[in-house]
Amino acid sequence: MTTNERSASHGPRPVSAGPRRTTRDRILDAAMDLFAEVGFSGATISEVERRVGLAAGTGSLYRHFPSKEALLKAAVEREVTRLRDEMAVGRAALPRSADPAEHRLRLYEQLLADIRRFDRLFRLMLNEGERIPELREAIWAALRRPVPTDPREEDVVDAIAVTALGGYHLFSTMQGRPFNGVAQDQFLRTLVDLTRASAWEGASPAAD
Repeated sequence: MTTNERSASHGPRPVSAGPRRTTRDRILDAAMDLFAEVGFSGATISEVERRVGLAAGTGSLYRHFPSKEALLKAAVEREVTRLRDEMAVGRAALPRSADPAEHRLRLYEQLLADIRRFDRLFRLMLNEGERIPELREAIWAALRRPVPTDPREEDVVDAIAVTALGGYHLFSTMQGRPFNGVAQDQFLRTLVDLTRASAWEGASPAAD
């Protein structure tokens, strides 16, 4: 497993060393985990309270959030902010290369890591997108994937690359291993070769 794969794990987040988290922070962490696991309908206030250590069933959580809908929106907002911060750190550390193919490889590697980071939100968006219309917009804005009204050739190539990376992640997750045995590095290098286009050599997908 690569460093990116480890850092982009989408399981429950470990408690990090640092300033003590408030009750509100702990509620949002627990709620995000629960919403991603069972969806909005399956999640209960009592279960969030139990996970946080509040007296379950007493309505203690309502002192912090007026409704389950408000809790969902706040949890999503916090998750998007957290992931954007992680993405900014990762992209700042992205090594530059004079070799266009190697540079593109690193960009694809970073984008795949970003897709993995957002896995829980993607699943939540598929289940709850109609309940929270702003969810789709927030996720795409966080990923900084603009939607052009008049796609150019490089935009089409970019869309193909992003779709391929998302599909590789999805099908690898379904199989529980690299999709059809194709290792990540092999997949990414082949994708670089397939998406090379003279019109796109100056572009930097996922770098903005």
